[in-house]
Amino acid sequence: MAIAIWSSRFETGIPIIDTQHKALFEAVNKLADSFKAGTSAAQVKASMDFLVKYTVEHFQTEEKYMREIDYPKLTSHMAEHAQLVAKAQGLQAKLAEGKPVTVEVTTFLADWLKHHINEVDMGYVEFLKAKNRKG
Repeated sequence: MAIAIWSSRFETGIPIIDTQHKALFEAVNKLADSFKAGTSAAQVKASMDFLVKYTVEHFQTEEKYMREIDYPKLTSHMAEHAQLVAKAQGLQAKLAEGKPVTVEVTTFLADWLKHHINEVDMGYVEFLKAKNRKG
């Protein structure tokens, strides 16, 4: 059962961002499935490694986009990205060291992703819409 369920309320209207967001939802669900199925530590680690790598790539895409539109809250947005990357990399390191990481990590990631898109990402979407209306 998916813990990160995509819906239209997460759509930004920016095709590459929406595609990447959907892929992040899928990656969180795949990691959750790995935990729930009791798959090997290597498979859980591989899912986590992909999730961290793809998250970093996605944040780079978003930050490039925000620079292009001169988004005034870029610095605070980047700080939030950096916090999640640091937390995810810490979890990734625990897995690599053979330390236990529980399925609750996927709930955290799913909740963070939903909040980030709805509360933070939609800020630059609204900024872009306002900028386009002005000319």
